[in-house]
Amino acid sequence: MTDIGKEPTEPVTKQEEAAHFQQLLRELALTDTGSTGADGGENFDQIAYIIKQILQTGKEDLFADQLTIFIGKKEAEIEKMCAFHYQEFVQSVDQLLKVRQGTVTLKDKILDLNDQMQASGSKIASKKRDIIENRHTLLNIELGVESLQACLFVLDMANKVNANVENRKYYTALKMLEELQKAHLRPVMHYTFAKHMQDYIPVMQENIREVVLEEVQNWLVNIRENTRAIGRLAMDHVATKKGKTKHKTGELLRGVSASGSSMNLGPPLDVSVTEEDNDTFDVDVKIDFRPLYQCLHIHEVLNKRNELRTHYEEKRRASGYVSCVAYPTAAYGNLTAFQMYLYDVVGFFIIEAAVMNSTQNFRSRGGVEGLWSNAMDKMNDVITDSLQDCRDPDLFLTIKISVVNFIDTMESYGFAVTSLMDLMLSLLDRYAELMKSRCAEAVTQIIEEDEYAPMIVNDQAEYDLVTTAFKLKDESKTKNLKFVSREWASNIRFPKTLPFSKGFPRCCTAIKDFIIGFYRFAEGFEQQYNEMDDLLKKSLEKLISQNLNGSLMSKIMVNNISQVVQILINLEYFELACAEFEELLLVMRISHKAGVVRLQATQALKESRVLAEKRMFDLLNMKMDDFLELADYDWFTPTAQPTYSSYLDDLVGFMNVIISSTLVNLPPHMRSLVYQGAFKHLASSIHSLILAPDVKRVSPAAINILDKDVAFLEKFASGVAEGNVGDAFAQLRQTIALLKSPNIEDILNSAIRDRRYARIQNDKLATLLEKMKGDTSLFAKSTPAEKAHRKSIETVLKGIRSQASSPTR
Repeated sequence: MTDIGKEPTEPVTKQEEAAHFQQLLRELALTDTGSTGADGGENFDQIAYIIKQILQTGKEDLFADQLTIFIGKKEAEIEKMCAFHYQEFVQSVDQLLKVRQGTVTLKDKILDLNDQMQASGSKIASKKRDIIENRHTLLNIELGVESLQACLFVLDMANKVNANVENRKYYTALKMLEELQKAHLRPVMHYTFAKHMQDYIPVMQENIREVVLEEVQNWLVNIRENTRAIGRLAMDHVATKKGKTKHKTGELLRGVSASGSSMNLGPPLDVSVTEEDNDTFDVDVKIDFRPLYQCLHIHEVLNKRNELRTHYEEKRRASGYVSCVAYPTAAYGNLTAFQMYLYDVVGFFIIEAAVMNSTQNFRSRGGVEGLWSNAMDKMNDVITDSLQDCRDPDLFLTIKISVVNFIDTMESYGFAVTSLMDLMLSLLDRYAELMKSRCAEAVTQIIEEDEYAPMIVNDQAEYDLVTTAFKLKDESKTKNLKFVSREWASNIRFPKTLPFSKGFPRCCTAIKDFIIGFYRFAEGFEQQYNEMDDLLKKSLEKLISQNLNGSLMSKIMVNNISQVVQILINLEYFELACAEFEELLLVMRISHKAGVVRLQATQALKESRVLAEKRMFDLLNMKMDDFLELADYDWFTPTAQPTYSSYLDDLVGFMNVIISSTLVNLPPHMRSLVYQGAFKHLASSIHSLILAPDVKRVSPAAINILDKDVAFLEKFASGVAEGNVGDAFAQLRQTIALLKSPNIEDILNSAIRDRRYARIQNDKLATLLEKMKGDTSLFAKSTPAEKAHRKSIETVLKGIRSQASSPTR
């Protein structure tokens, strides 16, 4: 490319400049046409530079003239090229115009043909519309006739429904209503009257249900009015068969067939009582069960059987409450009211049994048994109230006869008599309760007035009274546990001291009188001897476990050791007395053909004896703790005292008094336990004194003092001669022996430990060794022996800690 910016060395002519500009225009044209490659890119980049040079040299006009000339040449080339292709273009346009003319002609022909077809089809469409309209009219007439016939049929059935309701044909009316609702009303449901009828059908069904319910309500009123008469006749009939060994179940409702069709209700049913060999007992009371069966059938059709059953159960429950439960408290001796009450109960449940046996899945056996259970509970209350203030045996006997007749009657009509046996027992409930209350009051008063001291018998008469209440054992043969014989009793020297207190034989006498009195009244209940015996056993259990045992337990809370010890002795004898009570029950039961009975109250007395023992131990320990509070040990004393501590004299004096007076009547095994427990507590308490947190250091002289005290107590314990009581100080003795030993490291030797120090506990020993290390400060002065002793203590402590951290321990 020519460098325009370069200054020419020679003058340039206009022709040369024109030629130069033409050359630039050609280059620019090439650049404008998009020359490819690297050259085209470079030329395009030089356009700006070229134009800038033109403007800087002031040759714009010349460049513009040359540009005009260049444009003219290009236009001439374009015109030449267009003139070359013009003829072909003109021919194409002519052809397109011809095609357009043919399209317009074809469109006109199509429109004419369409007009002709529309004109021809309009007449046919008019005739078709007439035919369709006539056809619709015909169909509407046919549908109208059919709808009118359907509506007339529905209305006719509705009239029949009303007629059946008026004629009390409720089942037929319900079936027609069901047919209307499911079949005939659906085709005419779009009519207003059909919708009204559809909405009214449930109302009609409910009206029918209410009508039959009202009839059942009237029927319930009728049977409630006749309940007492039915019960009286049934009980009178059973009373005529009294004395027979077996009773045949009476039939109350004749002609009732539980398996009969619910549609065939049959004639009204006569209520009667039949005897053997079809000998009819005439009864004037008649009960028609038709309303109940009809109502039941109607509710089955309406799928509301459960509602009827609930309604019936509520009504009968209310009636049963009036007849069997809501019985006012009878005045004393009012046998007439009580007899009427029994008639009501019998009549009510005979009706219930008839309904239950003549229907299926309607009157549940559980519901009847529930009412029966409530009636029996109320009867127990009625009998108890009737005999509240009764003291007349004839009145008791009369009521007993009535209840026996009641039980026989209910048994003859198929009721489970096992649930009625409580009625027999209820005759004894109040009587047994009165006797138990009287005996409980007597026992409580005896226990309250007892002196809780060993009983002293002054003569043979008093001794005989005691042996009558409780069989004393022959003291000369106690190992064989033989009871006192008359020969031995005649040789007894008076006055004689017995282990138990005066209250014990008096309580035994009161309890035996209760047992004998109960069986005296229970004569005549041989067939129910098991229930009678169970009632007595239950009352006797409560009397001993609650009244007797409870009163004794209230007395052990005093702080009098002598009284607690005496109660403990009495409890042990009461356990022995329970065996006599069992023997007496066995003797009394022989006439009733009963077996052996065991009183659970014995276990209650044993548990109370354990509590009394604990209370005795607690009081004894509390008293010993009071003496230990007087102990004034100086655990850091440098010198040992010459003898044991002075407070031990008071402690041993107290123990001597307790041993010689209070504990002397305890059995040997019990005394041994008391001594063992007391000395163990004493040893543990003394051990706790030296282990107390406030004791920071213990000197060897203090250990010597403790050694003398323990030796004194061991000597006293060995003098008791009640078993190995000295063993109670074994742990404390071994601990003292180890602390006084020059080789305390022997505790780490398992063989020596098992032989000499088996009772020592590591944690307690570690506490004592820490207190015996002495002053370990840098400025403390110690002898070589003390240092060696301290080193041994450290060795033992280290061994104890390693044993404590060992996973095998």
